[in-house]
Amino acid sequence: RIVSRRRALFVNTLMRRSYSLVSPTLWLGAAADTPADLRALTMIAGDFVGNAVEKLAGWRAGLFFALLALLGMLNLAVYRLARRILSREPTVTEPGRLRKALGALWTALVVAAPPILTVVALFLLLDVFELMSARLTPLKRDLIDGVVTVAVIGGIARGLFAPTRPNWRLMPVDDAIADRLMRLAIAQAAIVAIVGVGQALTDISGAALPVTAAVQGLGAVGFALVTAGAIFGLGEDDEDEECLGPRVIPRARWIGFARLVAWTSIVAMSLAALFGYIPAAAFLMTQFVWIVGVVGALCILIPLATNGVEAIFQPTTPFGRTLMAGVGLRREGVAQIGIVLSGLAQILLLIFGLAAIVVPWGLQSDDIFGGLRNAFFGFNIGGVTISPSSVVAALALFALVYVGTRAVQGWLDNRLMPATSLDAGLRNSIRTSVGYVGLILAASIALSQVGLGLDKIAIVAGALSVGIGFGLQSIVNNFVSGIIVLWERSIRVGDLVIMGDEQGYVRKINVRATEIETFDRATMIVPNSNLITGVVKNWVRNDRVARIKIPVTLNVGVDPEKVREIMTGAAKDNEKVARIPAPTTLFVSMEPSGLKFELVCFVDDVEASGRTKSELHYAIFAAFKSAGIPIFGSPVVHQVALRGDVADALAHNIREERA
Repeated sequence: RIVSRRRALFVNTLMRRSYSLVSPTLWLGAAADTPADLRALTMIAGDFVGNAVEKLAGWRAGLFFALLALLGMLNLAVYRLARRILSREPTVTEPGRLRKALGALWTALVVAAPPILTVVALFLLLDVFELMSARLTPLKRDLIDGVVTVAVIGGIARGLFAPTRPNWRLMPVDDAIADRLMRLAIAQAAIVAIVGVGQALTDISGAALPVTAAVQGLGAVGFALVTAGAIFGLGEDDEDEECLGPRVIPRARWIGFARLVAWTSIVAMSLAALFGYIPAAAFLMTQFVWIVGVVGALCILIPLATNGVEAIFQPTTPFGRTLMAGVGLRREGVAQIGIVLSGLAQILLLIFGLAAIVVPWGLQSDDIFGGLRNAFFGFNIGGVTISPSSVVAALALFALVYVGTRAVQGWLDNRLMPATSLDAGLRNSIRTSVGYVGLILAASIALSQVGLGLDKIAIVAGALSVGIGFGLQSIVNNFVSGIIVLWERSIRVGDLVIMGDEQGYVRKINVRATEIETFDRATMIVPNSNLITGVVKNWVRNDRVARIKIPVTLNVGVDPEKVREIMTGAAKDNEKVARIPAPTTLFVSMEPSGLKFELVCFVDDVEASGRTKSELHYAIFAAFKSAGIPIFGSPVVHQVALRGDVADALAHNIREERA
């Protein structure tokens, strides 16, 4: 009940409709009330000055201004000292990811801390000298909040985009975009701070509702206009047909998503202000800046945490050597622990960031899951209650689990498995298996959220079996064959295989088919069922050793021992030929056309067999040429002398045939 009341109060406050920003009533009322509000503010300022003159009488004035000057000098000294420590040196051309994150964090602290400490110390000094009355408390609070907002957003933006140090920039954008985004973030924070101070002034002056609505509405519309002007055309490619060079896909693809979110927020703020929901527009404005700050902080902290943890858990660091010596871990084990911990740190930071984003909206964990449980609008289908909230929740859970699965797959591919000694085929099997498990888990969670139990799923499975019997046999056959290939591992990613007249490397084993890249750099799509039922020659199934055979036909007059010496010697002189088994030359056959020999040798890597065979051809040909041995056997002509009577008979027969 408390949660429901809190949510209702939040929604009612946020969605309270007052004046439209284009309503004449708003501006007539604001114009009528503004003079009285200005007189009230003038009286408050006069009271402040009078109180200050009274409190700072005599030696107190000198002490106050001396402390104020000391505060300014300390602020300047701290700022200059902080800039010298861990500064982003322009001479470092290619800093690592960790150094970039450290530089961004320190820059954010250096930019944000001095103004925040200064304003806090200033108001503390005013309180010590009793210069601030209780009536000015809202103004003091909003002034501090405004300075903190501008300082923190400015520090994060300068740390992320490094406008004067592109080599230290964390975000992959060019100088123009970095400068524009940094200025936009600072301008947005300044508008929020100004609106907050204006709201505080209306509070302490007792301004009427039209004045308050005008301040908030103008701030929201100004915020929307500044944001729209800054992001218009941001990150667009040159579409001129006459521009030179090929089209290059930009690295900063997040800019498109950020622009979509920004334009959606601009439209929402503008419509809310135009239709009279000015508190909602002001809330969207402040939350936009808050989300920008949280996302910017995550963009700094996540690389810092992940790369920092991995750097600590390196076998070459003192901590890594301590783990290897004290715990008995291997070098790969230390690196793998660092990768796992860095992944956990990234997940925790994302969770905290998400919580920081949703908390200002009045949402808590009980609110989120309780709202999904208590959704009652819906319709029944076969005894199953389907409501919009359950469908949305099911889609969200499916997307969340699926995205999490893809993130785990990417982490396995890019982080964990490269640090292991697993071959490429086993890595692909693990990655694909994780994808299958995640997909099944996502579908199960989504179906359970909708309300489909095992009995309902059995009905669906029965219908699918009928469909499989009619038209989906080949698809299911290929899917099951793909699973068999993955788990049997008779064919792995990276294997050199021969299928029919084509041969190439296995590049990817998908759900339906396997991609094989031929030596011509063409991709051959082979259904997985062909890999199970067909004949596939795998050159690297057990090892990568390959045999080379070089047949040679020579004249019958050559010395076989000399030929064996030349061919075997050429193989032994080649560094790529394996010593065990030793190369040998076989005397294959003796025919009238010549003597046939065959060199048989082995190489350790099948990928080097073609190049090694070519080198052996060159060497054998040169050796035969220097030894005076012709390569292919030439036909041998035998001349036989005929007797006279036989010659006469043949000549007579020839004359008769011509006649």
